[in-house]
Amino acid sequence: MAVSEVLKALGSWEVKLQSNIPRDVLDALDYFGHIAIVPGRLDPAQYGDNLLTTARYVGVLRTKTIGDDGRTSAPQDDLSVGGVGMAFWLGDEDGKGSVYENAVEPASASFTAAITMLLPASGAVTAGTLYSVTGQYTGHHQYETPRSAIGYVCDTMSTTSVPVSWRVNGNATLDAGPDSSLFVTSPTCIITTKGAGEDMSLRALPGSMDVTRDVEDYSTRVVLLAEGEGTSIATGAADISPATSYKDIHGNALKLTRLVSESDTATANAAIRAQLALSQFVSTRNALQLSTSDYDVHGTFQVGDRVWVYDPDSGLLDTSTEITFRGQRINPIKLQVTETQWAITEGFTVAYRTAAGAWIDLTQYVEWETDTTSTVTVGDFSRQLTNAGTEPVGSRPNADTSVPGAPTLITPFTGVAYLDGRGLTRSRVIISWNAPNNVDGSTVLDGDHYEIRYAVDTDMIYPATWSQVSQVRWMDLQTWAQPFAAPNGNWQTMYVAWGATTAQLQDLSPGVGYDIQIRAVDKTGNTGAWSSVTTFVASSDNIAPSTPAAPSVAGSRIAVQVTHQLGKSSGGTFNLESDLDHLEVHVSYEPGFTPTAATLAGKAIANAGMIQAQIPVVFTAQIEETSARYVRVVAVDKTGNKSGPSDAASATALLIDDAHISDLTVSKVTAGQINADWVVGARIKTSDTGARVELNSGGIGAWNAAGTQTVAIAAADGSVSIVGQLKSGTAGKRIEINPTGALVPEIRWYPSSGTDYGYINAVSSGVDVNLGMNSSPYDDSGVQVISRTYLSTVQAELAVIRADTQARYGGFVWSAPGALYAGFNRAGVDGGQVYADASQVSITGKSGGSQVSQYLCTDTAARGGRYGSGSNETYWLHASDGKVLYSGRWYDFISALTTDGLWTADEPFAAAGDTSLALVYGATMPTPMVPMVTLRHPTLRTWQITAASTSGLTVTVGTSSGTPSLSIWSYRV
Repeated sequence: MAVSEVLKALGSWEVKLQSNIPRDVLDALDYFGHIAIVPGRLDPAQYGDNLLTTARYVGVLRTKTIGDDGRTSAPQDDLSVGGVGMAFWLGDEDGKGSVYENAVEPASASFTAAITMLLPASGAVTAGTLYSVTGQYTGHHQYETPRSAIGYVCDTMSTTSVPVSWRVNGNATLDAGPDSSLFVTSPTCIITTKGAGEDMSLRALPGSMDVTRDVEDYSTRVVLLAEGEGTSIATGAADISPATSYKDIHGNALKLTRLVSESDTATANAAIRAQLALSQFVSTRNALQLSTSDYDVHGTFQVGDRVWVYDPDSGLLDTSTEITFRGQRINPIKLQVTETQWAITEGFTVAYRTAAGAWIDLTQYVEWETDTTSTVTVGDFSRQLTNAGTEPVGSRPNADTSVPGAPTLITPFTGVAYLDGRGLTRSRVIISWNAPNNVDGSTVLDGDHYEIRYAVDTDMIYPATWSQVSQVRWMDLQTWAQPFAAPNGNWQTMYVAWGATTAQLQDLSPGVGYDIQIRAVDKTGNTGAWSSVTTFVASSDNIAPSTPAAPSVAGSRIAVQVTHQLGKSSGGTFNLESDLDHLEVHVSYEPGFTPTAATLAGKAIANAGMIQAQIPVVFTAQIEETSARYVRVVAVDKTGNKSGPSDAASATALLIDDAHISDLTVSKVTAGQINADWVVGARIKTSDTGARVELNSGGIGAWNAAGTQTVAIAAADGSVSIVGQLKSGTAGKRIEINPTGALVPEIRWYPSSGTDYGYINAVSSGVDVNLGMNSSPYDDSGVQVISRTYLSTVQAELAVIRADTQARYGGFVWSAPGALYAGFNRAGVDGGQVYADASQVSITGKSGGSQVSQYLCTDTAARGGRYGSGSNETYWLHASDGKVLYSGRWYDFISALTTDGLWTADEPFAAAGDTSLALVYGATMPTPMVPMVTLRHPTLRTWQITAASTSGLTVTVGTSSGTPSLSIWSYRV
């Protein structure tokens, strides 16, 4: 289980799943969905498609493995999914993808314009960031994938100093442009055998290294074979520069010429492509594989980035480059990271994205990899990926101009009718032909296949027998000469390998004429002419239906009813052939009679629709006989072919069906069961007097023994009248109306269990009704209480009351036409209360053992006082101008209570000439007081508050010749 990333290639990935993964989750992992592997733990449902850009890797699901791990006894415990990278959407390894079937031809186009034109027409990959590249591109691309074409453009427009590349991002967008725009070209990582660690700007990876250098692909010249065929092939060439320093055994300069074939390369691009091919092989092949288990390479570099590589013992050094690493000067070589392989270990989030865009978190079902080793390939791909061009090189042959002639069909054809898997009659025909020569008379040596096409012959006259015509209505026939019109159809084509001279056409319509032609095609694609049209008639339907099973028969005085399950005599039901048209019903006195026209009682429709829907045939024959009769059926198909007769079934006149009874009195029904719909002309009743039930046109009624009607259901409007108790059930949760033993009209609601119930009752008083709604009793510290709503003609009350005495026991609201009263009362003792009428609102609370009230009034005469105090302390809300008038004294002024919000005083100085007066509140307030002071003095003097705290204040006078006094109002903030 690992991820393999390869530069500009598909790569691969595999995730092993735990055997306990839910089946619905496993089934949801469908092909061509996407797997995202994200460092750290995230919630895929929360982040959604943002994971496509933040994931370390996004891949396409192409394989699912469900097998058994032989090391355990659990079945199907080897589960995994796998696939390839996002480059798949540009084209896979087999050349499949959004292939250009119509040519795409950029002409002197910029790099970004050419890449945009070559994006998949399917929209599987869209443009991401496309960077500009110097130069213009002209080319022709057809019958290749976007991955091949885009790679071709990037390679063609690359230079030694400015390489050009592409990549597909996790969100299926394409970035393309210079490597410096896509990858890190100034390395920040060094791979060296001189020790790993950190430097100021470099990081070295620890681990083991395999270094490979070879000259197996080394070339001094490239000759590229471009577009054209035969002697018209365009070529391009490139030579190594500067000249090679390698020699042969005689001291001559080494000469290794490489041939590259690219038939799609335009003439103008041939030299450029040759130089590009040569640049891949002018130096040694340097490949370095680093295996590290102590460091996660993610974040240090990615596939495509450049890294420093330094291993002087292996020859991996560049004397023209010098860097300082950990205080030492070294001469590394710069190489590109082409492949990485890393394990999926615990700590990643693994999520699957469905085709509909929904995310499924797979993290909890992943079997994590325990081997944390990462492998990095630097310098080159695997050798099989370095081949320049995908075509064989050498002299390409001239075009094949030979054309096969037309084959000759050998008539007459042989054929036969048969039953297909659906039970319908079809025809097959075997045709044969003679192999042709080429049109120039030469033998066909490169034959590839034959193409055969056939279609219904619409010019043919289709005869019909009188038996066939008798099955069709006159209005459905066509012309007099051709009762049945030929079906219309397009050409159908089949292919036969070269070397065969016969072919079998199947699934033909019986008795229908067909036109047929054949032609030959060689391996180059040269197509011969169609042979002349040959007409043949497919074999007619001569297959009779299977013998049907014996029918089921019921007889009466005047008719015989036949039922058939459309089954074969060999067994089963609804299994006769699908081309069935009808059943012939034959009746006779003899059990072994032979069906003839004289015994035919009628025809019953029976077809494929009835067989498929399993609808039996029911047929009634009007036969006025009382002796035993025998019935046999014959199956007839659409062509008129008849089966053998079924076994005989007998019937005796035992029953009379209701279709033949015109009048029936009750005296005729004496016993048995009535299975019919009865139309009552008058009424049905159990008695004329006393307790009884009656059904008539007016409705349904019931009476008791005294003759009083207890139930009345009116047919006209559905109204119902019931005298007595009405229950919705006998136990559990239910409703009872007018329960037995109730003293007043009452409706009760019972819970699912227990005997308690809530109820609504009504007490009448003359012409008035008082209504009560009561909960079931519940316990309040040993006292059974009820929540009650009571509605009378004088008041409405909502209260909690005692279940035994009906006295108030808690909060209550009392509403009358003249006032509203709400409060708390328990055991006859009032608590807080609110009272409101047309002129006032009073709020009453408890103070010690007495109630204290305050009023908001609209009438001066309604001013009240504080109960128990004897003084008027009233708020008056004036009705006309909205002003608030206060009458009385402030409560508890200078009371020395820490809870006071207001403190007042009127104090004289101690003696004449005093210049300061200190006063204390009598208690230390929890928050500071804000004093306001007025000085009374015989002469004008100045004063100020020189001290104020939570316990008192000090007032100072400038000079004093008399005895001043102070008026003080101090409020707490």
